[in-house]
Amino acid sequence: MERFSSFDFGLSGLLSLFHEDWSQVGGVEEVVFSYLSVGEAVVADEAQRKEAAALGRDVAELADSCLSDGSIEMLFSMSTSGNYRFEDDETGRTLLSRIGKTCRSWQETYGCVPAEADAAWSSQEVLNEVCDVISSTPLRLPGEFCSHFGSGVAELRDALDACARSASADLAFRLLLRIHLANFIPVEYAAWVRYENIASKLAFGEFLLSSLEFLSADADCG
Repeated sequence: MERFSSFDFGLSGLLSLFHEDWSQVGGVEEVVFSYLSVGEAVVADEAQRKEAAALGRDVAELADSCLSDGSIEMLFSMSTSGNYRFEDDETGRTLLSRIGKTCRSWQETYGCVPAEADAAWSSQEVLNEVCDVISSTPLRLPGEFCSHFGSGVAELRDALDACARSASADLAFRLLLRIHLANFIPVEYAAWVRYENIASKLAFGEFLLSSLEFLSADADCG
């Protein structure tokens, strides 16, 4: 079964919009609507409705997971290279609630379809492989990560592992790729080979993993 999109999608795709100038779009709700934009159309096509479904499922699975709010905040911050900052009383689950509510509002207007699913994507085999790369892939974190969180790569690995085991291995792997991309973390050759294998098993589109090829150039990957 092929995915509905050749690019990143769901929560990891949305996080790419929280770049350096994201606040010029508006608040979180405006960013979500921008991500799910139908442009000048009055109706959404099937792919757009599937995108909303994927986003809603990612949010629900992460909110219902065993991750602490602090771990969710770590994943958001690392996936946006620190461009999303939690302030005042906002927590990881508060943010997820805002995203989920906005997504449901969009669906009420443009229609709702089930999120894509395939037994292979949630298999024990995929879970084991994702958890293994999370634990073993070299991750050279930017220095500001440690100064901001007072922690390092071990805590990030723990958060991603918990995401894979109690939310979704699919989401955890996409977040790992997003963290590489957002922070320009190199992908070593051995890791790239394993990433390709997992991406194939998860039926990711051709542009999701290939967007990281420039990070693996020194290892002659791609």
